[in-house]
Amino acid sequence: MDIKSLNDRQKNAVLTIGGPMLVFAGAGSGKTRVLTYKIAYLIQEIGMLPENILAVTFTNKAAQEMKSRVHDLVDVDLSGITIGTFHSIGAMILRKEIGRLGWDSNFTIYDQTDSKSLVKNIIKDLNLDLKMYDPKSTLIKISIAKNSMQSFETLIKSSKNIHEEKIAQIYKEYEQNLKGNNCLDFDDLLVKPLDLFNQFPEVLNKYQNKFKYILVDEYQDTNKPQFEFIKLLSELHKDVFAVGDDDQSIYGWRGADISNILNFQNTYADSKIVKLEENYRSTQNILEAAWSVVSRNQNRADKKLWTKNDTGDKIRLIDAFNEKDEALRIIKDISEIKKNKDVSYDDILILYRTNAQSRAIEDAFIKNGILYNVVGGVKFYDRKEVKDLLAYLKLINNPKDTISFDRIVNFPARGIGKTSLDKIHKKIDSSDNLIECILDLKDLGVGKKQTKSINEFCNSINFYKKRFDNESISIVVKDLIDEMKIREFYKNQNTSESEERWLNIEECITGIVEYENSNENPQLSEYLEEVSLFTDLDSINEQHDKVTMMTIHASKGLEFDYVFIAGLEKGLFPIERIFEEENLEEERRLFYVAMTRAQKKVVLSYARSRRRFGGEPIPTTKSRFIQEIPENLIDNFMASNQDFISNNSFNDFEFDLKTGNIVYHKIFGKGKVERIDGSGSKAKITILFFNNTRKKLIYKYANLEIIE
Repeated sequence: MDIKSLNDRQKNAVLTIGGPMLVFAGAGSGKTRVLTYKIAYLIQEIGMLPENILAVTFTNKAAQEMKSRVHDLVDVDLSGITIGTFHSIGAMILRKEIGRLGWDSNFTIYDQTDSKSLVKNIIKDLNLDLKMYDPKSTLIKISIAKNSMQSFETLIKSSKNIHEEKIAQIYKEYEQNLKGNNCLDFDDLLVKPLDLFNQFPEVLNKYQNKFKYILVDEYQDTNKPQFEFIKLLSELHKDVFAVGDDDQSIYGWRGADISNILNFQNTYADSKIVKLEENYRSTQNILEAAWSVVSRNQNRADKKLWTKNDTGDKIRLIDAFNEKDEALRIIKDISEIKKNKDVSYDDILILYRTNAQSRAIEDAFIKNGILYNVVGGVKFYDRKEVKDLLAYLKLINNPKDTISFDRIVNFPARGIGKTSLDKIHKKIDSSDNLIECILDLKDLGVGKKQTKSINEFCNSINFYKKRFDNESISIVVKDLIDEMKIREFYKNQNTSESEERWLNIEECITGIVEYENSNENPQLSEYLEEVSLFTDLDSINEQHDKVTMMTIHASKGLEFDYVFIAGLEKGLFPIERIFEEENLEEERRLFYVAMTRAQKKVVLSYARSRRRFGGEPIPTTKSRFIQEIPENLIDNFMASNQDFISNNSFNDFEFDLKTGNIVYHKIFGKGKVERIDGSGSKAKITILFFNNTRKKLIYKYANLEIIE
């Protein structure tokens, strides 16, 4: 173990033994290195037994990396060491001790789907309205209560109205059902060990004696049960080694409490503080810009990252006309970076505040033949809520589409289950017009309520089919969403996830409006074909050199040479619902995390207008975070008429492709043109590729090279 390879502050953190220690580890300052060297030092130099060491982190990936690095540093048997997530360590303790609480040791751990099904059954048993007490949002409320260490008794006493009383009652039934089924949910893995420790001091004492030295990774992300877990276990020996960075505390919305790290010295008397401020990742300009924003927070520890790296490029600022222009400008910048810096797409990351923002960027990538990958999320047209809406449009366009029918006949819920669907399909020839056949049948073989719901659904599909023949696609789709109560479905759940799903629906409508604006005679069938071409092209491509896209929350712990942060507008980042100072501070920390993912260059972008729900473009103003960066750190890339990129940049060049031509496509390879429908850049080209794959491509997006 080469201690000399550590810098002075890292050495101080590793070599200091005895009593509590908090290490403020800034972005790119070697946090994992310090943790693993500390474990190795305890074993190899201090002589501590591996079985007396507990190291806790938040993800299985981080735990595995920690184990691997420690194995590389010490040449001893490490089978006794305990390194894992809070949840896995809680489960380990419960398997041995939970009999004291009335469970058997072979308990089942419910996942989210199991828990939601149980809550749904309880709501039904209590004769409550499933729309008013949506199982998913109810489960989230129960989870919040558990992670706040509130029992159902506490919730019952604090209820302010009948709705809260019923939620508390569902919580009570849920807990009793879990125990009766010998099951735990994911939150119990954090809460039940605390019940054991508090009710059975001998159990607490046993694990206090076992874990003589406790190390905690990402301490700023701990919630109340996790904080209590560490505090109780470390009370005997006082040897707790916490590593984290308050400036990277970005999970307050899911229960993380930044005060745990900021009040460490109050919690642990005689504790020592070490600040790791040397950054090994980013340029000095990137660090200065990130610090200039996050340092405006009042609720933070005093520290500032520095680096021996070069000053580096200034922060680049893209000032775009709208979200479509923003996406095209980002692509232009990426192309220039790739060309001038000789880098691969794998070195480039695009970050955004909300998932819905990815749609415009994804469309631009696909149309320009640039490969990309959405990490920690689903590509826009593969998202469930988007596929559900498109399924409505596909069924209206093609009433024979049984796949789309099955997908949305019970979305939102109409009481039409699998049994009803099976009976309907047995009575109908799949080659016929499914909707007309159902309406013609006098006896569907299902109950009166189901028959009424199905007939109303089919009549609506017919009604909208007629409207699409004469009216604007976007206007009809908005009316369809209203009648089917899709917005109501998501809004009633009242969760951050349902809000995100609704934003994706809004963004889908914006995409439809863009399609209408760029086509002289927009047709529903043509729009669906264009979307199909997008998704088909993406699903076939398996090449590795891709631009990475993700939300900022998903990027924590990652690093890329070049980072783009899109949508820096007031109301979008910081996000619209952020009003309180405490929440604004978390948004600043989120911006800091985004900036410090970059090693060589950061590009910030914003649009001067943005559509919502397919409406007229709404003027926007650039984010306060841009204003908080000193002007001398920004290379302002202003819009100009010469530089403006619009949909017209896909030139309607002279059409020189003929049937029988041999062409090359950079994803599908060589192929022969079999058919050409239409003319000019919007022509649809049917090609039989030499790998025996037949594809229909839009000429202006295909970037075909004619070989012969």
